[in-house]
Amino acid sequence: MRNLTTFRIGGRPLFYCRPCGYRELECARERCRRHGLPFRILGGGSNLLVDDGCLPFAVIHLCSPGFDWIERTGPTTLRAGGGVRLGELLGYCLGAGLGGLEFLAGIPGTLGGALAGNAGAWGSSIGERVLRTWSLGEANRVEEIPAERVAFAYRTSALGGRIVTEAELALEPRSPELIGGLMRRNLRQKAGRHPVGTPSAGCVFKNPPAAPAGKLLERCGMKGKRVGDAQVSRLHANFICNLAEARAQDVLLLMEMMREAVRGRFGIELEPELKHWESRRTVA
Repeated sequence: MRNLTTFRIGGRPLFYCRPCGYRELECARERCRRHGLPFRILGGGSNLLVDDGCLPFAVIHLCSPGFDWIERTGPTTLRAGGGVRLGELLGYCLGAGLGGLEFLAGIPGTLGGALAGNAGAWGSSIGERVLRTWSLGEANRVEEIPAERVAFAYRTSALGGRIVTEAELALEPRSPELIGGLMRRNLRQKAGRHPVGTPSAGCVFKNPPAAPAGKLLERCGMKGKRVGDAQVSRLHANFICNLAEARAQDVLLLMEMMREAVRGRFGIELEPELKHWESRRTVA
């Protein structure tokens, strides 16, 4: 998993597959169930911390062409597979003159993961652009879910426990020059504030109502704090960087130090934004 996550951390699952389409996805899930093997769905591997060592679950990776496609469905709408990388999606929008997703520039991962976590930046989130989504249901039926039933909220949605396979987005006509300019501006701002050149999983904690998590952590003097090869970024206190050979336990210990610091000084309980795939507790 260290080769499949932006954190560059993680052990080896008992079973790994990359289904080519819906039929193979159904077969992979049924195989896991026949053998009583819990499974996880992997997209771009961002916003994710995976334990080290032998992992007692399967990983089903939605990255094949069967889930990596984009098609225009109307003058200002498009439909895309859950395995589409956000950078690829933005490139398509740039060429097609479809605006509204520029805030995603520089955010790694896939469309499916972005929908499940309602990814966003600069005051916008992807849930605002969703018309409907599709996911593989329990009876191996593809279920269409309109946006109003997805319950998008800050860094979460009702898609968190589903296998998101497709989505349709509502955008707006904009010139490629404007779209490109907005994307470049967002990338520059991100490069100046975030440790984009070092392996990480993005923001570690969600922003509480009182203040941004990064500001609270910075006021607690957490920048530069280190456990093993896991270090709180000196650029942004809500990022943990893998300096070389960080292990999941290093990150978890550092996260607890960060939470304790904010709890002790401000009485605020930080909630993790990144997902943790544990080697002990798994859910089928």
